[in-house]
Amino acid sequence: MKDFFNTIKPVLFLVVLPTIVILGVILVTQSSSQKISATTVNDNGFLSNSTVKIDQTSFNFGTISQKDGLVNAFYEVTNTGNEDILLKELYTSCGCTKAQLLYADGSVSGLYTMKGMAGAQDFTVGKNLKPGETVKIKATFDPNAHGPQGIGYIKRNIMLGTNMKSNSLIQVSFEAEVTK
Repeated sequence: MKDFFNTIKPVLFLVVLPTIVILGVILVTQSSSQKISATTVNDNGFLSNSTVKIDQTSFNFGTISQKDGLVNAFYEVTNTGNEDILLKELYTSCGCTKAQLLYADGSVSGLYTMKGMAGAQDFTVGKNLKPGETVKIKATFDPNAHGPQGIGYIKRNIMLGTNMKSNSLIQVSFEAEVTK
């Protein structure tokens, strides 16, 4: 029995002990990052009881021609409640559509598109809409984005994520009949 322990002692020190240490480090590291993540959620996880009024949830361009190029639709979102609403993220249902936010103070957000189509683009908006304030969603559709075969009926959606309890995802859309 003594010979057996003498034989496996190097294995214990060279393989088992380092493995235990590495696993311990991994567990401690994961535990720490989960705690940070949970704290972040608690700090920013406020759910607003506010509500919004949207002037239109859908828009019909009718017939549009590829040769005429880009077209725009606008949607007004007004905070009708008494609490701030956090505008979390903005994205579209297709890469042929870009969206941006036009604020009452004249500032404009960056351009946002479809998740997965923009590489490492950040879709985070991170701005508050105060009670009574209105923000415009500008949707720009490129009828040429799908090439010459991109004719016919289309419908695209624009999504605005919020921290509202009742409507955390505002969705507006447009449709058109695309011709050459």
